[in-house]
Amino acid sequence: MKGVMRFVKKGEFSTRYIGPYKISKRIGNVAYELKLPSELAAVHLVFHISMLKKCMGDPHLLFSSEY
Repeated sequence: MKGVMRFVKKGEFSTRYIGPYKISKRIGNVAYELKLPSELAAVHLVFHISMLKKCMGDPHLLFSSEY
C-alpha cells in the first residue's frame, strides 16, 4: 500500500497490532489520542476506535515484536 507505514515485515505471521499504549484523551465520539514512545514520533497520535483493540491480560507477559 502506498503511503502506509509498516511496523514489521510483511508476511503471514506478522504482528497485527503493536502496543499496548495508554490513552491520553478522547477526541469526539470515535477517536482517541494515544501516548506513544519517541520511536514512533512519525506516527499520528490520534486513532479511530476501529483501529484500536482493548488489551486483555498482563502487559508484562507480552512478547517483543523486535527480531
